[in-house]
Amino acid sequence: MKKSKILACAAFFTLCFAANASTTEVKESVSGSVDFVQGGAAGQSANVRFANQLQKELNANNLKGAIALFEKMPASLQNDTGLKNLLGALYYSDGQYDKAISSAEAVLLIDGKNVEALELISMAAHAKGDRKTYQETAKRILEVDPYNPSVNIQQGQDYAVAKKYKQARTSYAKALKGDSKNEDALFGFAQMCYYLDDMQTAKSSFERLLNQNPESAIAYSYLGKLSAEDQNYLKAESLVKKAIALEPSNYDFYMDLGSYLRSQGKYDAATTAWKKAASLDPTYFLAYAYLAGVYDERDMFEQALENYHKVIQTNPKYFYAYEETAILEYHAGNYQAAIKYFEKAYEYSQSLSYKLMIAACYYKLKKPLDAKNVLNPVLKTLDRESLEYMMARFWVDNFNRNAEAALVQRINKEENSQKKGKMQFYMGLFYEIMGGEDGAVEMYSKVAAMQAPMFFEFRIAEWGMKAGLEAQKEKQANAQ
Repeated sequence: MKKSKILACAAFFTLCFAANASTTEVKESVSGSVDFVQGGAAGQSANVRFANQLQKELNANNLKGAIALFEKMPASLQNDTGLKNLLGALYYSDGQYDKAISSAEAVLLIDGKNVEALELISMAAHAKGDRKTYQETAKRILEVDPYNPSVNIQQGQDYAVAKKYKQARTSYAKALKGDSKNEDALFGFAQMCYYLDDMQTAKSSFERLLNQNPESAIAYSYLGKLSAEDQNYLKAESLVKKAIALEPSNYDFYMDLGSYLRSQGKYDAATTAWKKAASLDPTYFLAYAYLAGVYDERDMFEQALENYHKVIQTNPKYFYAYEETAILEYHAGNYQAAIKYFEKAYEYSQSLSYKLMIAACYYKLKKPLDAKNVLNPVLKTLDRESLEYMMARFWVDNFNRNAEAALVQRINKEENSQKKGKMQFYMGLFYEIMGGEDGAVEMYSKVAAMQAPMFFEFRIAEWGMKAGLEAQKEKQANAQ
């Protein structure tokens, strides 16, 4: 049960208690008997005053003030299990889990099967990471109440975190048997159906949640996701906008909105949505990653670089950002910066490609010795009979026609299309570095003609081919 709901329940209990205390006082003043508490009218007034003060503190959301009132609670109420549970709930909401457990245990001394007290111990133990106590208490609750919503919901959440979605769905279903209108259980059940690709049940469950609570933003959000699954992006956009209207500060909703807009080709609107998400949480990387991607896709490289840098700042372990940043820095001619980011990428994945790109940057910076120093240690790690070794060796050694012919022949015989494409790229890149424009264009053109290339060098080959062809045209024009 969420802390906000615990507080709401506590406030409701206090309101009922105050009404009961007031009613009892009136009846006793008419009948003349003193059954509710000892101490006659004075005792009854103390109870009412306590209830009213407690209600006031709860209405003000003053947890510590409400807890402090229990130190002066009338003696006649000291053994009231409802109030003890209420105190435990207040401790729990205030993060004082040990005191919450102590309060609940006091209730169990009076009523050993008090489900509310057991629930409180279960939740507090779970919150403080005491798995043994949590599991033992949850078991006790389920023995008394197998469809207990609180315990089954918590178990569902635990299963979901562990990605055991089928078990999670079963737990949420049990919770719904205990309380068919419990929104947490209904949402959890619908969400697990979504994760398990049971889209029809997910849709009907989210619609049921929405019928029950027309202001459920999360229900609108997931119905939008379901529409997107059917590629109905316009409907998905409409639904997530309803979610945003209810929760205008929800990061995830704006991320979804941007995705639906992008799928409709509305790139400017998509970037606006993702910028809004980034403004809501500037410390989280995902919006920057999406912005970088869409800018990169549209050849808006300066804006893409800006956002890749923000991805790195907010999530330094996001390996993909280093690679993409290095590629764009290389394309911009910022070779020193490209070296930095290719080196970071190499820290996460020891790929020869990164070392060859670093060497290429040094060659372009007119630092051939540095380029060779990058590759020489790598040669020791490679199989001397491999194509990769031949390529790295060719880059390190002084240009040799025989070595060139042997390498080209080996590349042409390579059966793995992805490896062949990469090696053709690095052959073309070497030609480019050494001024062999025609050879570079030939190799880059072969790479650009590939079907479904799966390596980052492909886009550099496309750029290189385009630049090479333009240079050839210019040379031909000047020759005429």
